[in-house]
Amino acid sequence: MTRWKRFGVIVEYYRYDHDPKHVHVQEDGKRVLKFRLDSWEIMEGPLTSKAAKALESLRAEGAFDEKREIQSHQTQLPKKRT
Repeated sequence: MTRWKRFGVIVEYYRYDHDPKHVHVQEDGKRVLKFRLDSWEIMEGPLTSKAAKALESLRAEGAFDEKREIQSHQTQLPKKRT
């Protein structure tokens, strides 16, 4: 799982979750919505202004780019012992 926090909003991406690729967005400890990454559409729940701001910020940072996601997981793998 990858987790980001922006503007008091937590955005979680479960790499092996079901399709379509999406994130779970939480505010105040409660899930607010599920958001599709491929079409940039709401799957479930209301889009609050804080959630919109957090998602746009992460999108601008390239956080949802698949190549970057794969590289981030590769750098977290333990090194092989020889």
